[in-house]
Amino acid sequence: MSKTSYVLIAVMITALLFMGAVRGYQFYASQAAQRQEQDETAGYAFSFQNTPLRLALPEAEPVSPPIPFSVPKQDIFLQDDTPLTQEAEIQQAQETLASILADYKDDPTMKAFNRELKEVTNGRATDIVALSGGDLAHVLRQNPQIGQVVAKYMQNQDFAKSVQEIFTNPQFIESVEQLRQAQAPARAKKAAK
Repeated sequence: MSKTSYVLIAVMITALLFMGAVRGYQFYASQAAQRQEQDETAGYAFSFQNTPLRLALPEAEPVSPPIPFSVPKQDIFLQDDTPLTQEAEIQQAQETLASILADYKDDPTMKAFNRELKEVTNGRATDIVALSGGDLAHVLRQNPQIGQVVAKYMQNQDFAKSVQEIFTNPQFIESVEQLRQAQAPARAKKAAK
């Protein structure tokens, strides 16, 4: 074989390699275009450095069925132009205090405090409302252990917070004041005897 035939064979091999590379690149480009088109139709239109980004779509959360409205089964006192009788004011104040204390009925520390308070006072003071009444001084004189019980439980921060919430509640303050005013004539009669 002559030198010319070697050169021609080399040129032909180079041309074949070049054509193969071109065909390979065209195949790669068509595959990339096809992949990009699929991603765009699938909702992944965003890309970064020619790499499609898949944005996380929030999944639909299950929604509970609507809850039908039911009328509350409790007494509602509407403000009226006519003033309440003294008995109705006392009843309303007692119901308000009971409602406020009902918010804390499941508190284990409050339950333990009420139980210990009842034991110390032989049943005269059953809950924290008894400590806010007008005859507190009389109850404390008869049962000095109440101070120890209160001091013991006030060291518990949750109990102290609950007591503060109760005693700073404006409805609690107003109800206790109404009960004190209602009990004032009865206390005056006891003191006169």
